Amino acid sequence: MQIAIDVGYSHTKAVTTDKRVLIPSVVAPYRELALADLRGNDTGHIVTIRRVDGTTSRHFVGELAVQEGRGATFTLDRDKHRHPNHDVLILTAARLLGAGPGAILVAGLPVAYYASQKEDLRRHLEALHAEVSVDGSMPSRVSFGRVIVYPQGAGAMLAAPDLPDSGLVLLVDVGYKTTDYVTAEIVGGMARPVSSLCGSVEIGIFAVHEALAAGYQAATGAPLPAVRIPEIMANGGKTYHYGRELDLSDVLGKARADTARAIADQVRAAMGDRMAAVRKVLLAGGGAEELPLLRKLLLDASVVDIIPEPLWANASGFLKLIGG
Repeated sequence: MQIAIDVGYSHTKAVTTDKRVLIPSVVAPYRELALADLRGNDTGHIVTIRRVDGTTSRHFVGELAVQEGRGATFTLDRDKHRHPNHDVLILTAARLLGAGPGAILVAGLPVAYYASQKEDLRRHLEALHAEVSVDGSMPSRVSFGRVIVYPQGAGAMLAAPDLPDSGLVLLVDVGYKTTDYVTAEIVGGMARPVSSLCGSVEIGIFAVHEALAAGYQAATGAPLPAVRIPEIMANGGKTYHYGRELDLSDVLGKARADTARAIADQVRAAMGDRMAAVRKVLLAGGGAEELPLLRKLLLDASVVDIIPEPLWANASGFLKLIGG
């Protein structure tokens, strides 16, 4: 079986040729729920993992960790594959896709970390074996017979439709913590990455989240749990604090604009005078649609397109890499 998993700092995206799985990258320790029988199937997962050494752990994963978890965690570590949550998310996503022993897996890394971490990640994933049960299903063995690690952004480029027949194309992949940029020369319909014009900038949608959290604390005097921020963003910056509506839409709008400017400035600075030769800009990643101003700041908006389903671009591109 061939699968692709893109473990993002915000969401984990996993695909096969006929199935998709999207999980918030949040994990919490399992605990008994008084109204567990009323829980719907769309509110996250209860996952039991039995390692080859016999140790067993149980977790809330995704939406269930956000809603019901105590001690819910997500990671912003640079070496995120070393965080325990990473294995839980990989195993959960693979099990939900129906992967069994010896699956072929493509996973990604930010461009900036690719050279230094790709072998470590590959070895780590090839050594990952466990019996996995999701939501009470029969435990099933999950392991990976072959693992390919590919740069994020470059994966999204593989999913891009309607590339020009020639010239430089710049893809900007706006993630949660980092934004990857990948420049490719199009020759004979094939995209050939230009290594000197590829990299990562240490800013993403997390900057918007930080500003929103600061605005919330300024208005209420209380810290905002990180797991609540996506819900507030989805509601346009509006939420409730002890029954009183709190409108942070102005804070959210300014944060989005400031983050778009910071990303555009850093990418353009990294590109230098080669930016003038770029024929087309593509936007991908979960943050592409969250920062509408970015289209106008990178290049003339008429030559800047958002890849269809930008959240899935890397995972879809990874799957194409192995013929999926």
